[in-house]
Amino acid sequence: MDFTLLLRFLAQGAALGLTAAATPGSLQTLLISETLLGGFRRGARITLAPLITDAPIIIAVLFVLQRVPSIVVQVLSLGGGVFVLYLAWSLLKQWRRDTQVTVTVEGAQPLGWRGLGRAVIVNWLNPNPYIFWTLVGGPTLIAALNQAAVYGVVFLAGMYGVFMASMLIIAAVFHFARHLGLHVVHGLLLISIMVLAIFGVLLFVRGLQPSV
Repeated sequence: MDFTLLLRFLAQGAALGLTAAATPGSLQTLLISETLLGGFRRGARITLAPLITDAPIIIAVLFVLQRVPSIVVQVLSLGGGVFVLYLAWSLLKQWRRDTQVTVTVEGAQPLGWRGLGRAVIVNWLNPNPYIFWTLVGGPTLIAALNQAAVYGVVFLAGMYGVFMASMLIIAAVFHFARHLGLHVVHGLLLISIMVLAIFGVLLFVRGLQPSV
């Protein structure tokens, strides 16, 4: 085993994980909204979504998606846009209920696992993970696996380890923001809803654009 090569793939995975977590997207926005509504534990469950969705996405990209027409990506984008807009509307209705955001983390209603289910659907309908694994993650993973299976495992461990740690940090930051007062929480939640709606519109528009 080449230790230098091991560190190289670990660093590449960590860098991609940090970039993915730091790039604004519908999953990050959903994480922030869930944290503001129910606290750290409710938001932290959202970080599990990629662990559920990405395995079949990776397999689909490596063995299927590269062989199907580009219309598939457009359909995914349209479906993802509609679902994200639906989430934004649902959160807006919940935002209007003041009692929902005044509940403490310990007394919050057990909606976190439902939030995880929504995050899973968002990831499956979002074309970005497919595009990422087709253009960036897939080639790097194949290069690592061509060397040895252990390098592929290290690459994935570095990527998802850093990604999940970064997402948990985001959840922790917005958990503490809940203690700044009701008006602050209302404002932050409304901003996250608006951002989520924008991502939904962008996904829908991307699906309407003809493929090149």
